Amino acid sequence: MYTYEYRFYPRSFESEELDVFIDNMQWFISCLYKNGQILSEFQNTVKCAEYFACRIVAPERDSLSEKYGNRYTREFFEDVCKDSAKPPELLYIGENYDVEDSCTCEAPSHYILFSECLWAASPIICGDCKCPVPLYKFPKTYDGTEYFDLLGWQKAYRACDRQFFEGIGERHGYKMMHDPNSLLSKEALKYCSIMEERMGKPFYYFPFTYYKKNKPVCPKCGEPWANQKHTISRKIRYDFVCHQCRLVADDPNF
Repeated sequence: MYTYEYRFYPRSFESEELDVFIDNMQWFISCLYKNGQILSEFQNTVKCAEYFACRIVAPERDSLSEKYGNRYTREFFEDVCKDSAKPPELLYIGENYDVEDSCTCEAPSHYILFSECLWAASPIICGDCKCPVPLYKFPKTYDGTEYFDLLGWQKAYRACDRQFFEGIGERHGYKMMHDPNSLLSKEALKYCSIMEERMGKPFYYFPFTYYKKNKPVCPKCGEPWANQKHTISRKIRYDFVCHQCRLVADDPNF
């Protein structure tokens, strides 16, 4: 992951004009997030003498390239420029080691939908290297323009994970993440199906397991799991797979 700093130069610091400028600036940054070009966790905007400095984290060195933009990033960037004393500047700060590195595979064989409360990267994982794949590498899921709905699912998953770890709503959070028939899991499998159809590659979902080991059969169809050689990275390990239901699962150690 890579840290950048955008510098925005408002033409005027008068209250009314500045409010419009800040609004467009914030919308532009928000659209970058909804388009998968930056992460939401690390945005930090500071007012300096003549400009606003906004630190952001991008999954790849070229994530902020125009080739990955959409109609909204372009429109709000133009709105910012209209009220700017000079064009915004983009400065490269350096590599960010707080987040997983992005996938560099040329043609992954399959993908996994995964998240957790501390996972700030893309919720789509390469099935080969187990690193997150930037969302702009996939067809748009929301209105043909962005990934607002898929990122909303990720936020819902992370909220359930926080409920589980913080104790308040522990049972509800766990059921949502573990049960393949929960509303959260149904949404996940829906996105897997959509992406698989559009990409022509298998998409699997990774339900969370904690309290006890998984049964020897898939919890959705009841057929025996296919054993999977342990695949380990910094975050991802799974031991079983059901190709029919597009589920993967780990086997917790007790």
